[in-house]
Amino acid sequence: MGCNLSQQHDYHSDRPSQPRSSKTSHESSNKIKSYDLSNLAVITIIFNPVKFKSRYEHYQNFAAHMNQSGVQLITVECIFESTTRFGLPPQTFEVTRADNRYHVQLVAPCILWMKENLINIAVQRLPPQFEYVAWIDADIEFDSLDWPYLTIAELQRYPIVQLFELSFFLGPMGKKEILRRDYSFVYSIRNKKPIDPRRYNEWYPHPGYAWAMRRSAFNSIRGLIDFCIVGSADLHFAFALLNRIEETVPPGLHEDYHELAVRWGKPVAQLAQNGENVSYLPINIWHFWHGERNNRNYVNRWAILKKHQYSPINDLEKNDDTDLVRLPGKNPLGHRQENSRIEAIERDIVDYFKSRNEDDTNTIHTPVQPQPNVKKQSFIATKPQVKRGGNSDHIRPGIIPPKHSQGGTRSRNRSPSPPDNDIDDDNTYVDDGADPEDDHHSENNDSSCLDHYSDNEHCGNVSEHEHHHHYHHEDCSNVGHSGYNNCNSHVGDGFDNTDYDTAGIFY
Repeated sequence: MGCNLSQQHDYHSDRPSQPRSSKTSHESSNKIKSYDLSNLAVITIIFNPVKFKSRYEHYQNFAAHMNQSGVQLITVECIFESTTRFGLPPQTFEVTRADNRYHVQLVAPCILWMKENLINIAVQRLPPQFEYVAWIDADIEFDSLDWPYLTIAELQRYPIVQLFELSFFLGPMGKKEILRRDYSFVYSIRNKKPIDPRRYNEWYPHPGYAWAMRRSAFNSIRGLIDFCIVGSADLHFAFALLNRIEETVPPGLHEDYHELAVRWGKPVAQLAQNGENVSYLPINIWHFWHGERNNRNYVNRWAILKKHQYSPINDLEKNDDTDLVRLPGKNPLGHRQENSRIEAIERDIVDYFKSRNEDDTNTIHTPVQPQPNVKKQSFIATKPQVKRGGNSDHIRPGIIPPKHSQGGTRSRNRSPSPPDNDIDDDNTYVDDGADPEDDHHSENNDSSCLDHYSDNEHCGNVSEHEHHHHYHHEDCSNVGHSGYNNCNSHVGDGFDNTDYDTAGIFY
């Protein structure tokens, strides 16, 4: 269903207008804007089994922002056939149209986390002229309309780019209410910040929101990891850049999950040169409110996979025609217990989506930020010791069952139950908190990353640059688009170690 983008003609005949002028402190405007945006495809994903209104509202604002940015937005909307079976309303396409060649409409038989699977499908359908691919969550906004030009500039030097430096997690009042500030994962890599979940109270490197790759590089890693049926693929991707994906797989999961994640992550680490061959944009993003953050861990997502011993090899199929992933269909010749287990997996995932309560604007828990005088320590590049049963060097080929000539889907034979697993720190898989960072690179301020493009380095005076972020947290109001000094920022006396669920859940 929907369009095959590669079969469309005159793809750019009605491209949106180029972005309005905006003052930046980056590379000169004339040089930046010489890049051809027609080579950049921006993909965003919409799937909403509970039909939260905020999701659709954010998408409409995001689409308008992409139009202002002068980029071609490709929207993939997926609806689910099985919603009524779980007490949810029937689904219809809400933000896409079948006659719009920039929209892809898909119908999935099972309610799963679909984001990375849908991104892969969109990239496969793009016309060949697109050299660069970005995938961006539909609930964010860039603070500079130069971001697409900066993206192409960085992609000409690096195969993988995270599209922001600092993110602002907003409350229901919007830009007047900043609940937390997080630096990007790649900023943290390039500036040798601690990437260690045990130290998230000091520094939280955000692994999600917005990424871009050269299309050739995207294809070389065979797309994003797409068997994460409860999410966390952003986290896997980010740690794979450092050849540390094993740290993102909790103990107790089926060994298939661990083995296939490691297998997928190896070419990512090779491409990224263990973090040396990646970059970020020296601009900020706003992340708009869609529900209390703690609600997103009301049902522990990892517990679902552990409880049912989810195996991507045995419990996931891919449709030949659509490339959509799904749980195996009920087998009339199969064991009743196995059919019930598959049904229970989907039911638990549905309960997780329901628990997010994304339209709630009444109950707000403000995350307590760590003290601003936290002593910074050097980034540790070595991996913690991880002990697992079995030999991870012997990895089964493939990620999920491949397509076959007869059409439909199929599953493979069940592998043995996983051996006992052990890892030093289970908090590896939990967002423990964030650093209380403040504004940087607003449109009219002088930034310490002025030489980001002139000398091939990122943010020369880092310590002074971050000192600004750590010591500017007074309460204020009336935030404008071009500045963050007027903010309702909340600072606590310390870090409360609240469990905020796995990184990358904001989509």
